[in-house]
Amino acid sequence: MFVMKRFLGDEYDKYNSIIDKYNLEQNSYINLTACTSYPFQEVLEVQSMPLSTIPTEGVRGNRYFPNVESIDEIEDYAEQLALDLFNIPDASYKVNIQPNSGTQANQIIYNAILSDGDTVLSLNPKDGGHISHTKLGSRNINVAYYSLDDDLNLDYSNLEKEIISLSPNLIIVGASSYIKEFNYKKIHSITSKYGIPLMADICHSVLYIMGNCHSTIFPYVDFATFTMDKLLCGPQGGVIVYKSKYDKQINLSTFPKTQGGPNQCGMFAKTMCFLRLHSMDINAYAQNVVNNTKILINGFQENGIETINKGIAHNHIVLIDVSLYGKTGREAEGSLFKNNILVNRNQIPNDKKNALTTSGIRIGTVPITNLEYSENDILCLSQYLSSIIIGTIPKTDILYYLLKKYHKGINISS
Repeated sequence: MFVMKRFLGDEYDKYNSIIDKYNLEQNSYINLTACTSYPFQEVLEVQSMPLSTIPTEGVRGNRYFPNVESIDEIEDYAEQLALDLFNIPDASYKVNIQPNSGTQANQIIYNAILSDGDTVLSLNPKDGGHISHTKLGSRNINVAYYSLDDDLNLDYSNLEKEIISLSPNLIIVGASSYIKEFNYKKIHSITSKYGIPLMADICHSVLYIMGNCHSTIFPYVDFATFTMDKLLCGPQGGVIVYKSKYDKQINLSTFPKTQGGPNQCGMFAKTMCFLRLHSMDINAYAQNVVNNTKILINGFQENGIETINKGIAHNHIVLIDVSLYGKTGREAEGSLFKNNILVNRNQIPNDKKNALTTSGIRIGTVPITNLEYSENDILCLSQYLSSIIIGTIPKTDILYYLLKKYHKGINISS
């Protein structure tokens, strides 16, 4: 784990007290949120560099300030590395690393190709769709939903009926809490018949696509968006991979339509993250995450907790309907937090409760994979979690053992 340095001088007392509090929070809780990873050391180091002293509004080859050759070069290098990680061998796609978040990456696409009165078809939020696929800015965009079937699979025939009925201008595939894999090739076989652009939000699947644990989404999608911090051990910030024919629209939408100058430290850190991923066995990393999800699911089952996954592990996400144990998602989140566990409440398929209360919780296995939890310790963790969810007295010796073994501080800024 990480321990941040303190600063000398009385004027930093308030700042240092907040840093101390953050250190305590970071190192006293087992993080099982499904939307975070622990960044590479090199990524942290890059973000401490003075890389924002030259303004760089604009895009490669078309900036509004001089002396920006290095910024063009780092974006070119990031594109080369990202395309290689996705095994895209030609110039059919380009990469934009300027978005300051995943939601902003999505907004750049919306602002690039949508007009007032257009219709977007996206996954119902109750089936795992992300809020950024439903709130498309202040313009008059109609949003309609498709849903999953009872087995949590996409109903392709119903999707095509929705397309015929609504004539959408964009179809978004992707989710923030989906436990399976979307078949983008099959979806493309439908959308291509009607000439509708296909956008993939792969924030929660990018690792498995890069690692060949999931099928490639290229050349089936027109756009793909993802963040670097959820699965890839990178900095916060978004990325867009898009078909080259959209280059002018994406560039104009990035600046000035959607955002100002990019976060230059972020762009260098994203490139470093791609470089680190390029140098490691990303398939082994991705498979390890999936294996740890399977272990955790099995541990829950052994301790009397039924997961929505039903023994299946395709990624890092475990969903639990806590209403089966007399709790709302908010209550379960609070109980786990009081016992030093970080998860988030989450709607589950056909949830009758609203998004702030929910009937479920979402658990992720990327952080414990980053910390190299052993199989036995994941099983111990599942026992601890299960007791809290069910409402029995948890064994605090398990918590103290895991915190001491995996969450003791490592000073990263000596």
